[in-house]
Amino acid sequence: MRLTLPPTTVAQAFFHPLAGLAAASPDARTCPDFSDADRLHLGVQRVLETSASGRGFLQEHGVRFAHTPGHSNYFAALHSPRRRDVIRAVNLALVAAANPTLHDRLAQIPELADYECLAQDQHWHKAAAHDPRHDATKMAVGHFYSLNLRTHTLRHLATGEGLHEHDMSVLKRLKLKGLRQGVPQGKRVLIVYDKAGIDFDYWKRCRHECAVYFLNRVKENMVFDVIANVPWAAADPCNHGVTADRRVRTREGHLLRIIAYTDPKTGEGYEFLTNELDLPAGVLVELYRRRWEAEKVFDESKNKLREKKAWATSLVAKEAQAQLIAITHNLLLLYEQVLGIQHGVTHQAEDQRRARRTQVAAQKCAAAGQLLSTLVLQAWRTTQRSVKFVRWVRQSLHGQAAEATAVLRLRVLYATLYLPFLYTLPSRLRPPPEGRMRRTED
Repeated sequence: MRLTLPPTTVAQAFFHPLAGLAAASPDARTCPDFSDADRLHLGVQRVLETSASGRGFLQEHGVRFAHTPGHSNYFAALHSPRRRDVIRAVNLALVAAANPTLHDRLAQIPELADYECLAQDQHWHKAAAHDPRHDATKMAVGHFYSLNLRTHTLRHLATGEGLHEHDMSVLKRLKLKGLRQGVPQGKRVLIVYDKAGIDFDYWKRCRHECAVYFLNRVKENMVFDVIANVPWAAADPCNHGVTADRRVRTREGHLLRIIAYTDPKTGEGYEFLTNELDLPAGVLVELYRRRWEAEKVFDESKNKLREKKAWATSLVAKEAQAQLIAITHNLLLLYEQVLGIQHGVTHQAEDQRRARRTQVAAQKCAAAGQLLSTLVLQAWRTTQRSVKFVRWVRQSLHGQAAEATAVLRLRVLYATLYLPFLYTLPSRLRPPPEGRMRRTED
């Protein structure tokens, strides 16, 4: 008798990178009623859905899952420090496994071979429904994330404590080892941050003790003594737009570097501040430009996954939510690459639109007698998952769709930005309805 294996579903392929990670956590425990693996899967499913509350999520989607907990078990797990620690360990393991397999977006910049480049920033969630008020106002909660600019994997670093904890307070609370984020010895770590991450005494300590460097924008009220104007390779295409590279000293005696840059597209001037003295000026400018990719990931979380509000009051639950958002982002990132490698699925229309935008920008610069940096022209890969892809994953998980069939639907969705012909297709290839069809990606 011939045996036919059941088709691989989207759910099996999507969640495959999590296999065994919960059980491997040192904080894992056996819980017959609601296992750590089930807690992890259910948490990712909640991030993917748009339910306004935990009770709403269980009511709307609980029947789809094989091991749905009762309300008391679900909310007890949400507030459990042990479960939170398991989720944190899972994302660390997921990132460690994913980084060697994902495309390196900085591979074409050989000067960065010995650097790990991280964009760090704070992202806010609205207060939970039962959060206490402070001066008649519910306070938003800040989460500190780190985006690997090579692979785009996301890590949650910390949850803000008290009333709007300052960025530097959080960075110091992470300690120097936490700032390196597992990067092996022998590699420098370059952290791209906004103006809130400036503390020269701390920068010096990080550079001397653990080879961590910072790149920021210059604050308006800062005063420096210029020591030297360093020549840079103006003919190098990667330095287009750079107008000065100076070594400066603060009043406290800290040696720093300021790079002046004029955007060829807009003519607007910028000044960048760093304690990294070796990299070409144009490379550092491009790294700061790519800091915006972290904002794109936050936009993905807020507007595509609809994660705008804290799930619960306790700091434990808030961090668990943030860790699950990071895990979901990493799973979407990994699965998008799998679809490209194994099934040849690419977002053709979006790639064409991005190429047109880059071409138009280059033409405008050329008309003004300016040139775009070659590093800008190289950065063509997507910085966030498209809303089409997120909807497709959500719908495929709802219907336990076989991957082979679901991929055909995704090819059609990716074929063009506007799909007036979509509902002339056979019903098996049509995506299930989810709201009103829009003419553009957003």
